[in-house]
Amino acid sequence: MPGDLHMKDGKEINNFSIGYKGVKRLAREKSGWLPIVEACLEEAKRCKGEFAGAWVLETAKKKGISWFPNLRTLVSYGILKRTDVTRGGRRAYYVMPDIEGVEQALKEIKTVEFIKKINN
Repeated sequence: MPGDLHMKDGKEINNFSIGYKGVKRLAREKSGWLPIVEACLEEAKRCKGEFAGAWVLETAKKKGISWFPNLRTLVSYGILKRTDVTRGGRRAYYVMPDIEGVEQALKEIKTVEFIKKINN
């Protein structure tokens, strides 16, 4: 039946993945988080596995974001998964289970923004 969802390796198998849908929803509801998603994507690709939230902050600073509270928002949208906490509970580690879906959604959002900009 069209639209049925099936799971494989933690990802939806239908037209869109969990990471893709999470980024698209985040863009509608909390678009100010998109540069932080981009920083997470950079860290996920660089580390090829777990990365610390503090590392994301360092990458985000290069994009002009000086601070964000934590990455729980991105966990709640299905973009990240928290894996570990160390340093007396002060450093959280994350993985991005659907790098490809997150990257595709960000590309589409940037394309739409570009088209809007040139049409105005």
